[in-house]
This record gives sequence, structure tokens and C-alpha cells, in this order.
Amino acid sequence: MKQTGLSKTFALLGQLWSYTAPRGDWCVRGRIAAAFSALVAARGSNIITPLLYGATVDMVNDESGFSLKILLVLVAGYALARLGQQVFSEAKQYLFAAVAQRAVRGAAITCFAYLHQLSLRFHLERQTGGLTRAIDRGAKGIEFLLTIVFFEVLPLFVEVVLVSVILWLMFGGFYAAVTMLTVAAYAYFTIRVTEWRIKFRREMNEADEQAATRAVDSLLNYETVKYFNAEGSETERYDEALKRYEKMAVRSRTSLSIVNIGQGTIIAIGMMMMMGMAALHIQEGRLTVGDFVAVNTYLLQLYVPLNFLGWFYRELRQSLVDMERMFSFLDEPVGVRDRDGAADIAIDGGSVSFEDVHFAYKDRPILRGVSFEVPKGKRVAIVGPSGSGKTTISRLLFRFYDPDRGTVRIDGHNLTEVTQSSVRGAIGMVPQDTVMFNATIGYNIGYGRAGATQDEVEQASRMAAIDGFIAMLPEKYETMVGERGLKLSGGEKQRVAIARAILKGPSIFLFDEATSALDSRTEKEIQASLNEVSKARTTLVIAHRLSTIVDADEILVLSEGQIVERGRHRDLLAQDGLYRQMWERQSKGFSGTEDETAAASTTGGEILPLPQSQPAE
Repeated sequence: MKQTGLSKTFALLGQLWSYTAPRGDWCVRGRIAAAFSALVAARGSNIITPLLYGATVDMVNDESGFSLKILLVLVAGYALARLGQQVFSEAKQYLFAAVAQRAVRGAAITCFAYLHQLSLRFHLERQTGGLTRAIDRGAKGIEFLLTIVFFEVLPLFVEVVLVSVILWLMFGGFYAAVTMLTVAAYAYFTIRVTEWRIKFRREMNEADEQAATRAVDSLLNYETVKYFNAEGSETERYDEALKRYEKMAVRSRTSLSIVNIGQGTIIAIGMMMMMGMAALHIQEGRLTVGDFVAVNTYLLQLYVPLNFLGWFYRELRQSLVDMERMFSFLDEPVGVRDRDGAADIAIDGGSVSFEDVHFAYKDRPILRGVSFEVPKGKRVAIVGPSGSGKTTISRLLFRFYDPDRGTVRIDGHNLTEVTQSSVRGAIGMVPQDTVMFNATIGYNIGYGRAGATQDEVEQASRMAAIDGFIAMLPEKYETMVGERGLKLSGGEKQRVAIARAILKGPSIFLFDEATSALDSRTEKEIQASLNEVSKARTTLVIAHRLSTIVDADEILVLSEGQIVERGRHRDLLAQDGLYRQMWERQSKGFSGTEDETAAASTTGGEILPLPQSQPAE
């Protein structure tokens, strides 16, 4: 059932309350109760002040009944009431500050953790700049609601009721009626006009989000911008977004003038009626000068805060919009979810099998009935043209997606029946595109296994042949790598990824173009290291350079989502099919020595002859 605006608001406030006062946490609820007690005391002190002030004025004016002792008592009471209002207000803020910040942290952490649970499909369709801005605004919206609205707006209306009662009892129903009607008219006008204005604020936020997205996207791709001399076009794109924001911001600010003028008119009419009636009653002898002062003070206490009601309401509505935006992420379907009661996978060797697997990205088929097995301890390579589905196989193995049809198994376990965390914990991944954290190089290597010692990090670095490079750095393992590792070369980043996977010590290795960014010498060194660390472990290699997988126990040739050829290197060359065509294309640029090395089959140690079409050099 579709929620109405009011029910949606109550649902949002219910979510907020669950973070503000969690069930069973009586310490937090006790602080909330104490904060509300301080609030009541502060408002009580505020209401007493005009009465004491008015009585003091009457005492000063009445020469015949003047009493210095009573005057001093009234003045002391007035001063204590003012001081009490300040003290209790600060006590309220002190007691509730920790509650509000804890609620902000709890909501932000919940949203952040949930975003990590969402499928890769969700993140591929989102823009990071807008995503982070939405979370940031949502957290600030929660803070505003808790620290301003609950302790400023609601108490204001409580005070209106109390003041109206006092005015009724002490000065007559007319004063109470005018006060209530003025506040009601003010609130009604403010809410209606602010509702009209909220669309401008929403459009302004959308423009702000778009500008932030473009800025983050451009800065993250700093090198690409430089490669293509695109600084001007990037600035123009950013300026276009800022122009839209400027237009929406001006429209929002201009419409605010209508609110301010209308509010001022309503308050002026109310004050004119109240003060005119009070002056008339003084002339008639029904009110004293002190009563007139008290009425005027009450009006100031009520109407001055009312000037902020439009801002309060606008920010309240915007905070609700921002909260709704942030909490809407929690309504996104997880996509890949562990079944209820799913157990951790039990690894016994780590054999991998795909059984008639079909998969499509929305309406674009990628895999069409792929079946193969990687026996435990064996090395299987997957090759094929770009777009044939090689990377999709790795993502299915990691359970970034679940197959549309068919089954993916590890040691006979259907991956959809075990926990994702245990599956990913059993696989060591070296991706083609290594994205690093903006932290130290030691942190990025140590990310492979939480709690790894420095000795273990250094050992992994040696096996990945990056220890020599780190030793030359002034700060060694404490060297910062920059945003996404931009301070490192492609080969250095890839070696960090290899070291990270080695440190993880998994049962299954998955190499997705693991040496694609390395020079030939370093590639041979690292390939030897990879062969060593993956020895006797199940290894799946996704490769473009065929020279790196000639020693695989089996090579699968993928084309248009189907396995069209399979076998060992020499067998596939003999088939004179797609694999041989790919080999010939890659062989044309090799030197004679490199050809022989690349064509060597470690199975038999025999140098395979290259195709006759290869040019002699």
C-alpha cells in the first residue's frame, strides 16, 4: 500500500526514535527523561519572568504601598528566574547532546553497513559523489530534528498554550484568544507557503547533488582529464551544474521574501490588537502599568521565536526529505542475500564447479549454459575475447551476483546455501584494476588479513616482488599511496594487490589479469611467485596474455558466453580454432627468444613451434 505524506512522516519519525531511544537501553532513555525535565523547568522559569517583572514595575509605581523588602524579593526572584531559565536550558542541551550524536552515529553506521551489503549491481548504477552527499545530509537532518525541533519548536507551542492560559486567568479571554489566533494564523500561513517553497529547495538540493557528483567524478579521474587536455570541458560541466544550483538557490531565496513579509504582517496585526486593548484597559483602570508590561513581555517572548517558525518548518521538512533519502537506501533490495540459517562453507581442498550457469545483466545475456570444473589443487585458465563473460564468472564465484539458472559450487556446496562472508574468505582475488585506499602502503597490503603482523606483511611483499621498491621509499611501509593509489604506478599497484592476496592465504586463488600492468621481467618474477604461492591450491586464472597460462591444467576458451574450446595449451593449438587465432595475433610482436619462452609448456618442457605465419626477426 502506498504511504501518504503524513504516514510516511510518522514512519520516518518512528525510525528516528528507534535510533534515539533503543529498546532496553535505559541509560539513554533516562538521559532523555532528565533532558525533558530540564526543558519543563526552563519553560516554567521563562513563564514566571514576565509576572515578576510586571509586579516589580507596579511596586515601583505605587509610592504609597512601596516596600523595599518586597521589591528586593521580586527583583531577586526575577533574576533567579532568568538565571534558572539559562541554567536549565544548558542542562537540557548537556543531557541531550550525547543522545542526539549517538542517534546520528547509529543511523549513519546502519546506512553505511547496509550499502556494503547491497549487490554490485546497485553500486554500478549509483554515483558515489551523490551517494555520500545524501548520507551526509541525512545525518545532519537527524541532528537538526533532535537538537532543534524537539527542544525548540515543540516547547514553543507548549509555551503558547501555557501563556494563553495565564493571560486568560489574569487579564481576560480576549488576550488569550488574540494570542492563540495570531499564533494559529502565523503557523497556518507559514506551513502553507513553506509547502509551496519546498519544491524549490528540493530542486536546489538535486542541483547541489549533481554538482558534487560531477566534481568528485572529475577529481577521481584526474589523470584521464590530463591525458585528454579536458580541464576546460570539465570546468564547463561543473559550471553548468553550479549554474543550475545558482538558479534554484536564487528562486528559493526570493520566495522566502513572501514568507517573511506575510509573517511580519500577521505578527504586527496581533501585537496592534493586544497592545491597543491593553492601553484601553489601563485607561479604564482594569489593568496596571505592570500588567501592560507583563502582556508586552509575553508577546515578545512568543512572537520573537515565532519569527523562526518558518525557518524551523522549512528545515524540518528538508530534514525529513534528507532523512527519507538516506533511509530509502535501507529499502533497496539486497539482491544477493544469505538464506535464513545459512552455515559457513566448509572448505576441503577448494574444488570449484559451474553447472549449466546462465546469467544476464538485466536484458543482456552474458553466460549461456557454462559448465566446467576446477579440481582441488589444479590450475584452470579462462581466456576469450573482451565481453565474452570472463569477469562475470569471477563475480559469480564471489557471489556478487547469483546465477539466473544453474549452480556454482565449491567443494560440492551450492554457494547460494552458504554465507557470502565464508565464501569470500576462502578466495584470494587479484583484480586487473587495483583500487587502493588513501592510506599507507603497509595498510593496503595488510588489508588482506586483519591482524597480520609486520613480519607477515613484509613476507607477502617479498613474494610479490615489491619489497625492493618499498625499501627505496623514505617512509618505507608508512608511505601514503594517495587517492586510489595514484602515487603508485600501475605495476606497483598490481604488486600490492598480489601481496594482499598472498597475505590472505586463501584456499582458492582467482587471478583476473593479475600481471597485465607489469613489464615482462617483473611479470616473469611475479608469475613464478604466483605459481609458488598457489601450488597445490585451486587456482582460476582469467587471462588475456596467453603466455602466462600455457602451463595451466586446462584452458577454457569463452566466446559470447559459451565455452567453445577446452583443453591444454598444445591441444588447443592443434585444434586450429579460436585459441590458435588468439595465440597467433599475440605472437606477432614477440622476439624469437620471447617466443620460445612464451611457447614453452611446463608440462613437458618442450618448446612448441610458433605458427608459420609469424614473421621472422
